[in-house]
Amino acid sequence: MPTTDSTSRPRWRSRTHAVLWSLSTFAAVVFGGALTFATVGEVWRTRAVPPTPPEVKRDLIVKGAADTSGRQATFRILLFTDEYRWRLSSADTLENGLTSPLFTPEMRAVLNTAEEIICVGASSEEIAPGVAFTAGRVLEERRAARRAERIAVWVRSALTRPVPTRKLNAGHHVPTLGSAPDTSDQRRVVIILVLEHEQGTNIDEALRTAMRSESVRAPIFQTLLTQYSLASRPQFTWAQ
Repeated sequence: MPTTDSTSRPRWRSRTHAVLWSLSTFAAVVFGGALTFATVGEVWRTRAVPPTPPEVKRDLIVKGAADTSGRQATFRILLFTDEYRWRLSSADTLENGLTSPLFTPEMRAVLNTAEEIICVGASSEEIAPGVAFTAGRVLEERRAARRAERIAVWVRSALTRPVPTRKLNAGHHVPTLGSAPDTSDQRRVVIILVLEHEQGTNIDEALRTAMRSESVRAPIFQTLLTQYSLASRPQFTWAQ
């Protein structure tokens, strides 16, 4: 430590002590500034995320989901309400394409925060009567792909700027045991926003990491990864 008196500047035991003291002070200032900047940046990012829109039943942000190379991405995963699930996934709406939901301004604001948008298409376990299971599964996987495409069309119509949009085909729900269930819940409507990602991040791998890490808080992730014919594969299937 330096010594001082009332009439002189600090006196150091040696020049080395003086240099070390100066360097430690400078490092403390730099660290404090960096910490303040990081804290302000984190608060800014948190405040910049619009609130959950009325169309959404479950809204979950997963930060720092890494691919196998360690590159990270942040996702916002939106599970729609029963009302919007029906509007977006009903067979009539899917096939004729004549009607589309009107997204609220809150939903539009959320969609426009994304770097990328992933629209998930899924099909229930139902197969048309008289159709063999294998052939029926192929038809339902095609239906899931069309559902992802239709949702992507509606999402693009709500954007005010170009945002890359992917279409994830979850496929056909595996048959359930026991009596015939209500399969409407199997036609999930999930839209996933990539809020930010490091350059070169493998979105497929990072998204799978996000789903696995949050499967307890959001069982829909576990369902997607284990109960659908295509999403349960080692790599996701992306519709063209």
